[in-house]
Amino acid sequence: MAYQSAQDPLRSLSPSASSPARRMRAIVPSDTADLAPYAKSLWLYVPEGVADGVGRVRVTCVGAASDAETVDLIAPPGLQPLPPVQIRRVWATGTTAGLSIYALSDR
Repeated sequence: MAYQSAQDPLRSLSPSASSPARRMRAIVPSDTADLAPYAKSLWLYVPEGVADGVGRVRVTCVGAASDAETVDLIAPPGLQPLPPVQIRRVWATGTTAGLSIYALSDR
């Protein structure tokens, strides 16, 4: 079924940094490709059996001056929101294998 605007109570709101995301997609980390579109934020699922239950995700934020400007985020087991910051790239190098990573965006 296609999108039905009559069913969307938030349809008249303009997207903003604090508004709920309109889309969510599973992503695969990459050392060469930026997210398209950039993510409004990320959610991460860390299975208990992966890396002793501690997941690590290496990201480059939208405002970073270069690809070399990365941040390693650490998350405990379970489904976790990551800090509310826009993400340009999720790196394969430095990201724990076996995680499920979800990008939220407005388009």
